[in-house]
Amino acid sequence: MRVVNVKHALLLGVAILAGATYWYYWGSSRTPPGQPPLTSLTPSNLDQFKQVFNAADDRTRLVLLVSPT
Repeated sequence: MRVVNVKHALLLGVAILAGATYWYYWGSSRTPPGQPPLTSLTPSNLDQFKQVFNAADDRTRLVLLVSPT
């Protein structure tokens, strides 16, 4: 009987961890008010990104590159 409870608790913990990981990486893409939405760079929107980035030369700019490796 006790083994079944431990298995259920472990399964629940894994499910919660998987859900939290999903939300952290893919579920929460909202930005604060006044900030443009997050953008995924693609070859088709790279020129537009460069123009917007270079136009903001009077402000602090940050580019974050995230890689699965």
